Amino acid sequence: MKPAQITVVRDGLLTSRPLTADITDTVPTAQRLVKEHFGRRPLTAVEVVVTSTTRISQLATRSQGAAAGLKPEAWDGKTLTLTSRPHDLYSAAVIARNNTIRVLVNTKRLRRRPRELGATLVWAFVEVDQLCRKGAWDHRIALTRHELGTHVLPQHKARALYRVEAGWEAEAEKVTGQIVGKVIRQNRQAEAAAAREEATTAQNAGA
Repeated sequence: MKPAQITVVRDGLLTSRPLTADITDTVPTAQRLVKEHFGRRPLTAVEVVVTSTTRISQLATRSQGAAAGLKPEAWDGKTLTLTSRPHDLYSAAVIARNNTIRVLVNTKRLRRRPRELGATLVWAFVEVDQLCRKGAWDHRIALTRHELGTHVLPQHKARALYRVEAGWEAEAEKVTGQIVGKVIRQNRQAEAAAAREEATTAQNAGA
């Protein structure tokens, strides 16, 4: 199975170049860790978009509206629930045209908390994995059309879609914690082993 095509792009002239470079360097590791956890890799292209808090909602609505086959007037000036609180978001994975998934990364949030970069990208690729699962694309299209008012669903059907989204979010939080925790433990074990080796070398040199 071929690896998914992953690209990283800057959105906006004021988007941090150093942060974009750090994200570009970290993306392969995050994608690998998530693949190892689930035992599979995404089957679609992924575009990581480093953008601003003010643009993340607009990009999400435009991407998912286009993926849902809607015209620009359907999404113009509207916001999806997924990104209704952009200042709280580190990232958001959304569907886009041509079976592409876009990971929108909030550069302002990460500039303030650079240590969260690795966890943010792990979380994002868990969301990518979720969107690559059977039925997920149709689910997100149905929810997008509902929220943009082109195909409004009965309440019980809309609630069912939101329950799925809530389940995905809970899974992303759990899996991210598991993966990051494993990496931290491995790093500590490696540091402890290196310290023991250094102490042994020093003892042998002094003998």
